[in-house]
Amino acid sequence: MKKPFRQLVAVFGAVSLLAVTACSRDTVDSPGASDGAKEIVIGQVSGSAANPAVQVMNDAMTARAEEAGVKLLVETSENVEEQITKAEAMIAQGVTYLGLHPWDGAAVTPLIRSASQRGVKVVILIDGVPGVVEDGTALTFISGNELAAAEEIGKAVAQRYPGPTAGAIITGTPGNLSADNRTNGFKNGIKDSQITVAAEATANWARDQALRVAGDMLTANPELRFIFANNDEMAFGARAAIMEAGKSDTVATIGWNGTCAGLAALLKGEFLYEAVLPFDEFGAGLIDAAVDDAAGRPVEKSITPEVPILDTEQAKAILDGSAPGSDALKAALKAASENACN
Repeated sequence: MKKPFRQLVAVFGAVSLLAVTACSRDTVDSPGASDGAKEIVIGQVSGSAANPAVQVMNDAMTARAEEAGVKLLVETSENVEEQITKAEAMIAQGVTYLGLHPWDGAAVTPLIRSASQRGVKVVILIDGVPGVVEDGTALTFISGNELAAAEEIGKAVAQRYPGPTAGAIITGTPGNLSADNRTNGFKNGIKDSQITVAAEATANWARDQALRVAGDMLTANPELRFIFANNDEMAFGARAAIMEAGKSDTVATIGWNGTCAGLAALLKGEFLYEAVLPFDEFGAGLIDAAVDDAAGRPVEKSITPEVPILDTEQAKAILDGSAPGSDALKAALKAASENACN
C-alpha cells in the first residue's frame, strides 16, 4: 500500500556523532550581550544517553548553540530523580533557560514552577507537562504531533490487514505523554477495523525489557501478526523475540523515532512502518526559542513539526530519488543504507 509522503520540514539530522553528557563553551558572546543584555545560558537535561534519538537531539542543540554563540550545558539522565537533581544543579549554576525532556510530567512540575519563580524560563521537549505552558510557567512545548502520526500508522496497518487480525503494543513508561499519544493514536487508527489488540504491556523504552515482554506476548498469543512498539529500541527488542520464536515471516514489527538504526531496519524490510521524529529540529528548537525570547521576539506556546510515516517501499523510493523527500532525509536514509549508524 502506498501513501503520500509528507515532506519533513526540519533539517533532518544525520547520524549522531557521539553521546553528549555535558557541553559548554568557555568564552561566549551571547546575542545582545555587548548591548548590556543578560547572557544567554541554556541548560538541558535529556533522557537516557543509551537512546540514539536523545543523542541526535543533543548533538543538534549543541551545533545550533555554537552557531548562535550561546552557552549550553547538556546532561542526560536515567530516571526522573536524576533528571531533577541535574536540573536543580544547572539552575544553581545560573542558567537562564532550562530545557527538559521529561521522564514524568507530573514529577517535574514542581521543579518547573520553582525554576520559573527564580526567573529561569523552561522549554519542554517531546514529552509534555500538563498545564505549565498554558499558564505561562513554561515558555513553550516542542514536539511532533504524535497522536495524529500514530493514528496514521494505525490506519495504514488496518488497510494492510483488512480481515480479523491480532496485534500487540509495547508501550513506553506508563503515564508518559508520548507513550500515551503513540498508543492511543494507534488505537484510534484501528478502531473501525477488524484488528484487535490481543496484548499490551510496557517495556519502559528499553530493548532488553521489550525482548522479554514480546517473548511473553508471542507465547501467550500465537495468533499475533504484528507488534507495535512505542520507540525503536523496544521495536528492536520485539524483533529479536520474533526471530527467536521463528516467526519473522509471519509477525511484523512497527517502530517509532526514525533513528539511523530504525531507518536501516525499515530499508531492509525488518520494520513494517517507521514514524520519523525530527529530533534534530527539537534540539535546535530549544536554542532558537531561547535566543528569540531573549531578543524580545515572540515564541509560540506549541511548536509542532510534522511526523512523517514511512513504509519500506516509500523509504527506498526516497533514497533512490523516485519519490520526493528532503535532502536531509535522503542523507539520513543514505547513511542508514550504508550501515553508517553509530
